Amino acid sequence: MTSLAWRRTGPHSDLPFVLLHAMPLDGSMWDSVRSELAEIDVLTVDAPGFGGSPSGVELQGEYGIASASVEVFVRALKDTLDSIGIARIVIGGLSMGGSVAAAFTLAYPGMVAGLALMDTNIGADIPSHREIRLNALRLCAEGRPYDAVKDWTTVMVSPSCSQEIRDSLDARFRQISAPSLAWVQEALMNRADASDAVRIDGPVLLERGSDDATCSRESFAELQERAPHARIAEIPGAGHFTADEKPTELAALLRELYQEASATQA
Repeated sequence: MTSLAWRRTGPHSDLPFVLLHAMPLDGSMWDSVRSELAEIDVLTVDAPGFGGSPSGVELQGEYGIASASVEVFVRALKDTLDSIGIARIVIGGLSMGGSVAAAFTLAYPGMVAGLALMDTNIGADIPSHREIRLNALRLCAEGRPYDAVKDWTTVMVSPSCSQEIRDSLDARFRQISAPSLAWVQEALMNRADASDAVRIDGPVLLERGSDDATCSRESFAELQERAPHARIAEIPGAGHFTADEKPTELAALLRELYQEASATQA
């Protein structure tokens, strides 16, 4: 069994907080948030083809799945948790990570004690997003993955975002590989609607940066209609990459969710 790359910090517990990163980054995206959560058992995982994880194509072969799919990521995450000996988690994901966290929650609801969906859309892909992904696939096929994301340091962050953070994101964007970006874009383009994940029996956080143009408050309000216990929280002065833009504020929200989920397990 092939495992995804992971990093675990804080005191080990029976209820780790699994955090899944945004595209096109890796688990190190959470480093600033992690430093704020030193007292919590935090487990970050690299997506297929990112960081130290095996490629999506390799995992497809292992699971006998014909095409790029969120299911591949979900199954690999479950196998990774099994290999570590983890049976129950709080799970959170930002952007792409949120889509995967929601899909994991639907697939393994008995494992999930709490869910954090951050700057994400967990429904099926809408036509406008599909067009963006098709363009990214074309650029990746031409060996130009950076061109697919280079504008994100302008359009995906808050206008108040510092140049230092923009430069940090840009440096990481320049490191992505075409096959890895293409694989996750295709997987997200083909994903199923996972909106019912918010119905879990446990606390749910719906977080967005107030300046995130890709994740609307209206979309979260629709999710809250499915699960009135879900909490919507906005971080002022943040765009899409809240873990980089406002790590302290995001960590505070995640700590509160984790404490609530832990209390229900006691």
